[in-house]
Amino acid sequence: MAREIKILEAASENGAGKRGASLGPRAVFLQAREDKCDIFKDRIWETIPNLVLNLQPEFNTPYAKNIENLLPALAEVANHVEATLQDDYFPLILSGDHSNAIGSVSGIRNFFHDEKVGVIWIDAHYDLHSPFTTPSGNIHGMALNALLDKDNLENKINQPAQLTEDYWEKLKKLGNRGICPKIMPDDIVFIGVRDFEKQEAALVEKYGIKTFHPQDIRNLGIAQVLADALEHLSACDHLYISFDVDSQDTSVSMGTGTPVPDGLLPPEAEMVFTTLFHHPKVVAFEITEINPLLDTQNRMAKSVVKLLSCVLQAE
Repeated sequence: MAREIKILEAASENGAGKRGASLGPRAVFLQAREDKCDIFKDRIWETIPNLVLNLQPEFNTPYAKNIENLLPALAEVANHVEATLQDDYFPLILSGDHSNAIGSVSGIRNFFHDEKVGVIWIDAHYDLHSPFTTPSGNIHGMALNALLDKDNLENKINQPAQLTEDYWEKLKKLGNRGICPKIMPDDIVFIGVRDFEKQEAALVEKYGIKTFHPQDIRNLGIAQVLADALEHLSACDHLYISFDVDSQDTSVSMGTGTPVPDGLLPPEAEMVFTTLFHHPKVVAFEITEINPLLDTQNRMAKSVVKLLSCVLQAE
């Protein structure tokens, strides 16, 4: 029998380069209510505190912008995810920007500290930069690197100050157990990646990280891609699913910070949800990077409500 779901609103946008992602989780809630869709009815909705963005950051760490604010915010995310698992709930995490995944996976590893955790990262981007390779300094593009502990120094283009390096080390060790790395390259599968820098591609090639690009999805079909992803991670005890809305095609996904053409079509995105959400190894599911300020008529939130309706209506 499926565990009861607890919705965690992790609205931090501290890691993004554009403002507005912090409004995404509540936009989904309000859209469901407007659509008279009862997917959130009688479910616990928990808002994670201490996620307020410093609206006038000094950016003393230009290669890891806002990292000083990000650390306490993601520590809160980690603590709430761990507590949710301890209470035997299934965390459905509606997050602001994708850096929140650092907190989510840290919380999962705190709880399952002796077991193997895999990640299916459904995204237009690898998010494998570090302060040494980032072209933007935005930490939502470094989320998986922080979890992997791969600074990628052989491909460095930046020389961060010692302050940045110190904060970065703290971020990689986030969580009360200080586990680092949180996950291993063999325990990641990318689906939908199509916009990345050569430094990230070099890491993927070096460690042979399993990736399904749009052409693979078209050639194999999304059902086979998902089956292959699960088979690749079959040695993992638990799985974390992170669904960035920019994984979808721009015909759907415009209300997000970095939309990219040639993404998942609606039936493909629906199959991602129906295949993975209730899989017995999946212990948490994140939806991230919904930005109403970049949208019109709340279309991005509408699409997320529709996707969630595929897996929550029967609860």
